[in-house]
Amino acid sequence: MTESSDAGASRASKIETLRLASDIEINDCIDLSGKPCRVIDICTERGLCHFRTINILTGNIVRSIVPLSTQFVIPDVSRDIYQLKGISYKDDSVTLLHCSRAYTRDDIFLPHNGNLRTMMVDGFNDDKIVIVGIVTSLGQDAVYAVDVYKQSNDSDFVMPKNVGFH
Repeated sequence: MTESSDAGASRASKIETLRLASDIEINDCIDLSGKPCRVIDICTERGLCHFRTINILTGNIVRSIVPLSTQFVIPDVSRDIYQLKGISYKDDSVTLLHCSRAYTRDDIFLPHNGNLRTMMVDGFNDDKIVIVGIVTSLGQDAVYAVDVYKQSNDSDFVMPKNVGFH
């Protein structure tokens, strides 16, 4: 690995701001018990905010009911694109090459999501170019998207301008 594996974690652990529950809007990201979540529904009733959110790392629904005066941490969320270079089936870790900064990471694991995992493994085993989108927040990383391309005769892969994510 060319750069420290915690480079992504340190970049993502920066806290942007605090915001009152009453000021949170749909599509904002908030920290719920150390989980970075995107707000998908808000209901205010009798001095309470009812939040329905999606954990951006796992895709799980997280619900929370808090007083309007509760302060939430608004986490920094970043996304990066990498090319898959290797898979360790022993511990399900993958080696990724950053597409624009030319450093590698080996601290990412195959996703539990069946479709993303299958696309990564099948594309890699079929000797195709596998592009992986990584979301980072609160010092945690997760695969959020995968695109697979056929190998070309050119030795250098050029990222298509219309990658399906990011």
